[in-house]
Amino acid sequence: MKDAINALKTSPEGLFVLGYMLFPLFALIFAGLGLFMVLTGSKIMGLVLLLVFTQIFAFGSLKLVGIRKALLAEEGENPVK
Repeated sequence: MKDAINALKTSPEGLFVLGYMLFPLFALIFAGLGLFMVLTGSKIMGLVLLLVFTQIFAFGSLKLVGIRKALLAEEGENPVK
């Protein structure tokens, strides 16, 4: 399992899936769930979802995209700008 995760973190395709698809989707899901919880009365947990988990996935996505661009530049391919 650790080998598969390490391979995912070092391949441009795996970083593409994580950085451009999964992490933004998780950020959107947590933002929607947090907003729903705030509107229905569970304000503390809703704010935690909005301010903590949404930000973790949003900034994690940006970090993974940056790692992917650096990896592609290191391999000599043209990264998407």
